[in-house]
Amino acid sequence: MSHLSNHSPHLQETISAEGLPLLALSGAFGSARFSPQGAHLLEYTPKDGLPLLFLSARTHLIPGKAIRGGIPVIFPWFGPRTGHPESPMHGIVRTRLWSLEEIRVPEQGPATVRFSFESSAETRALWPHDFRLSLEFVLGPTLDIRWEVENTGGTPFTFEQALHPYFPIKNIHLASVTGLQEALFIDKTDAFQRKTDAAGAVVFSQETDRLYLHTTSDCIVSDPASGRELVVSKTGSSSSVVWNPWIAKAAALEDLGDDEWQNFVCVEQVNAAEDAITLPAGGSHVLTTRYIFSNPAHP
Repeated sequence: MSHLSNHSPHLQETISAEGLPLLALSGAFGSARFSPQGAHLLEYTPKDGLPLLFLSARTHLIPGKAIRGGIPVIFPWFGPRTGHPESPMHGIVRTRLWSLEEIRVPEQGPATVRFSFESSAETRALWPHDFRLSLEFVLGPTLDIRWEVENTGGTPFTFEQALHPYFPIKNIHLASVTGLQEALFIDKTDAFQRKTDAAGAVVFSQETDRLYLHTTSDCIVSDPASGRELVVSKTGSSSSVVWNPWIAKAAALEDLGDDEWQNFVCVEQVNAAEDAITLPAGGSHVLTTRYIFSNPAHP
C-alpha cells in the first residue's frame, strides 16, 4: 500500500477496527472511501450531491473477506466457477490487495484514483494464467470507471468479469429498471431458465437475480420515493445483471441487515456465460462504465 497521504492533504490512510486498510479521499470533487483490497470503492458522495452507493451497515471490513456494498470487482469468473466447486465465489481479485498506482485530487474538477493487480504464483495456483488488471475511477458529477484486462502470458485465456455496484434505493417496492426490454436473461431464481424480458421494466416484488445476455444497452434505475434517477452506460460489456435478494435471502446473509434489501438494487456491468471474453497472448480488453445520478432538490 502506498503512502501518498504523506504528500496529499486530500488523502487519509486508515485501518478498520478489523484490520482492513482504507483510503479516505476528499476535495472539491466531494468525498470517497476506498479499500486497496479488491480496488473497492465503498462510498462516493459528489460535491453538493447525495451518496451514489449503498454500503451495508453490517458489512465486514476484514482482510480476506468480501465487502457488502459499494462496487465489488469480479474476475476471472462470475459466481461459482464452472466445474470447480472448491473455487471461491466471484473469482480471485475482490479479496486481495491491489497496488495503488495514482491519486490525483485537483483544486477544481474530478479526482482520479487508479489501482493495478498482477498475477502471481498465488493466483496461478487458483487460475493458471498470467494477467494484469488496471482499474481507474474518475470521481466527478458522474462516476466513470475504466477497467483494462491484459493477457501477459504466452497462451490465450477466457475470463468473466463484473463491476457489481450497489445503488441506494429509498423504496424497492416502487423502484424499477428499464433498458433491458426484449433481452434474453438467465433467471437464477427459477432453475437458471432462459427467458426473454417482455415487460416494460424490471420491478421488484420478490428475489430478483437475472443475468441478461447479449445486451450493451444503457439501463435506467428509477426510484420514485426519492425522486432520483440513475443512468448506467457502458462499453466493452455484453451482459448485465439486475439483483435484489429480497426478504429470505437477505436474512440468510450475515453481512446484510434483515431490512436492508429494501434500500438497494444492483445493476451490474458484466461479461459472463457466452459473453465471456477470450484474449490472445498479449491482448487486452477494456470495459468502461458511467453512472449519472439526477438528485432531487435538497429540502
